Amino acid sequence: MKSMVAFSAVCLLVVAVFSARASQYVEIKAPLANIYEYLDPKSNIIIQAKKGEHYELVYPGTSWYQVKVKDKVGWLERKAGETVSSVSTIPIGSLVLFLVLLIGTFGVVFVFIQKQRTAEL
Repeated sequence: MKSMVAFSAVCLLVVAVFSARASQYVEIKAPLANIYEYLDPKSNIIIQAKKGEHYELVYPGTSWYQVKVKDKVGWLERKAGETVSSVSTIPIGSLVLFLVLLIGTFGVVFVFIQKQRTAEL
């Protein structure tokens, strides 16, 4: 039983650490947006981003975002996207609730099995 409590504490700690990450992202709002190599629309295009894609924010400028693209850093016009704090597709609260219910279920089953074993002896 102590191992179940320790396991649930570790799971909750892991969820808390991952949810506390302070990274910000830029979500592309335009149908297509160019991410340039330099802060100049005449520079080389690193990638053409599509609506709904997310890129890690490096620096939020006044007219441009500096974003991380694979192993490079590029520039995206501010009007093509907006900053978001997370790109998680599963809400953290739902994940925590799921883990608590899962661990609780395992705990109840474990206790039930232990009671059955002692009753058979």
